[in-house]
Amino acid sequence: MQKSFAQALSAHILVVLLILAALLIHAVPALLAGLLAFTLCRALLTQFRLNLPSIKFPERLVTLLVGMGALAVLIAAVTGVARAMNGENLSDLLLTLAHTLEQSKQYLPASFSMDLPDTVVELKQVVADVAKEHAAVVAGVGTGALHGILLALVGWLVGCLAACRSPSTSTAEQPVFFQVWNTLWSNFVQAFSCVAFAQIKVASVNTVCMGIFLLIASPMLGWTIPYAKTLVLATFICGLLPVVGNLISNTLTTVMALTVSLPAALTALGVLMLIHKAEYLILSKALGAETGTKIWELLTVLFAGELMFGMPGMVTAPIIYTFARAELRRHGWLPPAGA
Repeated sequence: MQKSFAQALSAHILVVLLILAALLIHAVPALLAGLLAFTLCRALLTQFRLNLPSIKFPERLVTLLVGMGALAVLIAAVTGVARAMNGENLSDLLLTLAHTLEQSKQYLPASFSMDLPDTVVELKQVVADVAKEHAAVVAGVGTGALHGILLALVGWLVGCLAACRSPSTSTAEQPVFFQVWNTLWSNFVQAFSCVAFAQIKVASVNTVCMGIFLLIASPMLGWTIPYAKTLVLATFICGLLPVVGNLISNTLTTVMALTVSLPAALTALGVLMLIHKAEYLILSKALGAETGTKIWELLTVLFAGELMFGMPGMVTAPIIYTFARAELRRHGWLPPAGA
């Protein structure tokens, strides 16, 4: 009994250390990509086994299929962004920003508006000066992005290979450490699935609402907000980040609406605030239905994760919290969900 307890405790400690290591060494892209690949591969394998029970599908082929699917999704995303931009380039964006700044000056205090650039040339100069002053930071961002992409690819491959490993049917004779280890990671994958799909639902609802406002309601009111299709796409992408992503897309939309008129910007801000408040309800319902997590708990772990580990901590905080709650429930330290 003492040996079994030691093995179970060692498995718990090792899992916690590995998750902390992923945060500390900035390997979160690999962790998330691996979890996503594992989830998709297992879902595909399950569907094949259920729908084609008489056919022994070569499981390793799923790795190739999922890898090709990921590449197809990436190409489709890039193509979608290019089409959404509709030929708009950086010069057009700078012109729009300059026009926005010029319009906003009449609504801002004189002490603040004096510091804003007046023309596109001045705006370009400001951008150039900032880029020169923080050249090392800009270069670091590019290097960090490339590093993150490479980590995500490695994590994706590892997740596919792990999912395609045939599960053992006999667990009675396996060591306690191995049993607990598999259980913990299975529960962690389940926590990731709950949070990921709940956030996808929230992002989808936000995107639909934003699309209705930008592409239908605004033109009916006589407001043609620039980059509308791009803003709708950005809403979905940013919406995959809990809470903070919605704030980013809201800021972009409000700034672009300000290029049309102040009433358009105020209307957009009001609509976006309603959508943002609805996100709390949707996320709490979607995530709470699976884990019992309340919105105040979610906000607390989001801010705590961001304070301790930055953006990677904010992204992984809901997953870790959902996993921890499930484990505490499994061991009887918390009441069952819904109790």
